Amino acid sequence: MEELQDSGSPVWRFVLERAVHEFNNRVGGILSVSEAHLSRRIDNRELRESLHLIRDGAQAASEFVVTIAELLMAEEGDPEMTRLSDLRANLLPKLRLFLPSRIRIKAPPCSADAVIRVNANQLLFNLLALLEHGLSGEPPPSFLLELALKVEGLSGWLIYHSTGGHAEAVQTEFCETVFSRMRPSLSGLDIQEKPSELEVAVGFPVVANSPEARSNDK
Repeated sequence: MEELQDSGSPVWRFVLERAVHEFNNRVGGILSVSEAHLSRRIDNRELRESLHLIRDGAQAASEFVVTIAELLMAEEGDPEMTRLSDLRANLLPKLRLFLPSRIRIKAPPCSADAVIRVNANQLLFNLLALLEHGLSGEPPPSFLLELALKVEGLSGWLIYHSTGGHAEAVQTEFCETVFSRMRPSLSGLDIQEKPSELEVAVGFPVVANSPEARSNDK
């Protein structure tokens, strides 16, 4: 019985995988039917708007369930090469799927870019672990998440910075535990913690500088 109650047990993983598979099939059917109807001429404005609403809702649900499926396989995936800027652009909408709408997310511009090698789904899982730790219970109304980028020497950095989180949350040891599982190994991990504020800089070895980064070095 304890195994059944453990959220990390094989039983719960099986249940989640089946739920994701079945839900995705049904949402996919709704999406296909609504798009098929919208591809034809519809003179009834109310019907057309309703179909758009159904299609958009099904699309959002599909994106959500696909992200859950990716998270379930996070530690089994292989690292891939990607630009830092593309990594952040991929992470932002997926993080938004799991956050209350009142929580703000900022992505300040970065003057440099680089190609790194990373398991993006594993990184997403770890960032969600940080958010859950800082937002446990009732999410603070003033919570702000910022994802910044920087390239420094042979490392490309993704910087998680949150303000307004629960002041009593003990973060440093938790962060070290979470990111120690990253494969390939990180080139650096810098954690700065203050009351209600957390910054975690995650460093990845640079595979190659992007053209934008090279032009900025000249």
